[in-house]
Amino acid sequence: MSPGLSRLERLSRTHGREWRWALAAIGWITVVSGAVQMFLPGTELRLLQADASATPSHFFRIVGMFMVLFGGLLLHGLHEPRANPAAFLWSGLQKVGACLMVALAVALGLLSPLSLGVAAFDALSAALVLAFYVTLRQREQVISVLKPHPEVGAGGDTGPLSAASQVTGIAGPLRPSRGEGALAASERLPRGGSSASLALLREADPAEVAVPLAASQREAVASSAEASSGAGEAAEPRRSLILAGGGMRVAWQSGVLRALTDAGLDFAHADGTSGGIITLAMWQSGLSPAEMCERWRTLRVKDFVSLMPLDAYAQPWKLDALGDADGIVERVFPHLGIDVDAVRKSREREGTFNVCDFGRKTNEAVPHTDVDLDLLVAGISLPLFMPPVPKDGRLYLDSVWIQDANVMEAVRRGADEVWIAWCIGNTPEYGAGFFRQYVHMIELSANGALFAQLEQVRELNARILAGESVPGHSRPIAVHLIRPERPLPLDPDFYAGHVTAASLIDLGYSDACRYLSTADARGLPLTPEITQMTEPAPDLTFRETMSGPLALGTSAPEEGAHDGRSTPFTMHCTISIDDMDAFVRDPSHAARLVAHVQYPPLGEDLPVREGSFNLFRSTDDPGTKIMSYGLRFQAHGRDYFLDGTKTLHDDPGPDLWRDTTRLYCHLHEGTDARAPVVGAGILVLGMRELLQLVTSMRSSRPGAEGVKAVSQFGRLFLGALWDLYAPRAQTEQEGEGEVPHGRDG
Repeated sequence: MSPGLSRLERLSRTHGREWRWALAAIGWITVVSGAVQMFLPGTELRLLQADASATPSHFFRIVGMFMVLFGGLLLHGLHEPRANPAAFLWSGLQKVGACLMVALAVALGLLSPLSLGVAAFDALSAALVLAFYVTLRQREQVISVLKPHPEVGAGGDTGPLSAASQVTGIAGPLRPSRGEGALAASERLPRGGSSASLALLREADPAEVAVPLAASQREAVASSAEASSGAGEAAEPRRSLILAGGGMRVAWQSGVLRALTDAGLDFAHADGTSGGIITLAMWQSGLSPAEMCERWRTLRVKDFVSLMPLDAYAQPWKLDALGDADGIVERVFPHLGIDVDAVRKSREREGTFNVCDFGRKTNEAVPHTDVDLDLLVAGISLPLFMPPVPKDGRLYLDSVWIQDANVMEAVRRGADEVWIAWCIGNTPEYGAGFFRQYVHMIELSANGALFAQLEQVRELNARILAGESVPGHSRPIAVHLIRPERPLPLDPDFYAGHVTAASLIDLGYSDACRYLSTADARGLPLTPEITQMTEPAPDLTFRETMSGPLALGTSAPEEGAHDGRSTPFTMHCTISIDDMDAFVRDPSHAARLVAHVQYPPLGEDLPVREGSFNLFRSTDDPGTKIMSYGLRFQAHGRDYFLDGTKTLHDDPGPDLWRDTTRLYCHLHEGTDARAPVVGAGILVLGMRELLQLVTSMRSSRPGAEGVKAVSQFGRLFLGALWDLYAPRAQTEQEGEGEVPHGRDG
């Protein structure tokens, strides 16, 4: 522990749990004694040898009422101490006043000397409550001291934004995102700063402290700066974002969009086709990518489905479609925050919405200033599933059969960089069944149209490089395409709950971060391989949620979990095993993890950039195995890494449940577990969460093969537990003269 910390700070760290219990006891004693005064004032006054007549009794009731209020205030403050510091100040002052008034009443002969015991209790309570308040205020004072102030540069620019604005993006200047307009706090501290200051800084609210660019951003910036300087181009590129279709699965695009904006990329134009229209309409309605993600997570997916009038199904051969758009218009659009008026008035960026004019069999890119509700619905009205939309004597529907990404609209609008968020499948595997082959037709049409447009871009680039003058373009057009590693689950899986919007969003964010970490300023080769997903769908996927107390400023999980100022840390994970046979053979049993976390001191919704999961890792002790979780995320521009482990070892007594449901965590400030530890705690998998984990297990393999994949995982997991915990149980049973049960061995 840092020697520069105050005595109160040391006490709060070493005895935080006991301190909190003491304050809770004070609160309950105050509430209960106040309630007794309210309902039995005469009895208590006579006990204190005081006047128990009507008037003193009534005033005693009033005092009791305030005791209940202040005791309740203290208990309420203990739920979120750092959010309610005033609760401790006023509760402590009430105890000071009570102590003084009781002592004065004894001195004046109004109360028995026995009342001095009450005064002593109030004095002790005041000391404990106000001392706790002082520890909370100390951290706030450190934050205010470290908060940066505007600085005037030599050139007259105010603040360090002028320096940040010179940083180049992937192929040009990268505008600073929110929170990046000030120098890093670490740069403002003296290099010889006290250990106490650094320790308290780690406990400070990062929202109050200026932060540097993320490491991954700096790397991308450096590489693109070299590319730009080599080409002699300093102007920021004009970027266009193309949001392709994908049905309800376009929730994935919200995660991609959040990662792109977190990386500081700005877009002058965005285009949506088919399901991508939903993403674009949300964005053009004024929602931030984080708000878009939250709205998708809370959407009731079944609201997408709305049936035609029942009499229409009497003649199925004459059906216009299997359903209508009522559910989308009345429930989905409002919940997702889509506001047509806001879309039309938006000036953030240009937007184009693609619809198919069925009469002319052509695609029309409608500017966002001209779009209306009918055209939004038409743009996602996929033939067979929703009817076409009549408007001005024409029929309009989804353009997916013509094209699913309008790259050339971005080129016509002068885009130097075209970024495509692509969630349509492209694998060599040919599925069986009507629905799968209907999806294949969409994949053929969408990919084929994209490849044709990319060939046009390649020809334009060849002309530009040859020195030919191409209107609106002075340099080759770079195309960046972000796609999943493997095909996303289809809409029926989403509708049935086999995959959730939260998992798709986390996957989209992780996929985008993976691409950004290796992105080349020149973009991708414009070949049909650009959309190929070489990895198969995962053999097994399951979701896991764990939550528990974690405190900043400590490095011991047990200490952090019992610290009176700890805050709940929650992680929502989706774990995917691509190849079950390889997973079983792998000694570390590694799998992919995507997630988002909630931790109020850092943020309520923090997407994980990169995650890892190991089911069992061997140790030097053959009787011990490790389950590990690694989550890398950012908060307010700082990198953090949560390193969590479950240690499986058979100790005396029943410890199997504890070992498999408690995750001992260290929070590092940096990109991996080698960075300094700034917090620790214990996350717990509850019974309800365990049941949800088990029921979420799904395999992409059909029929018996899927059952086999799940059973392989079960045998691996349960077999390892048997090897670890059964020997001691067998020994104990044999010692008691019992016959052991279990597998042969």
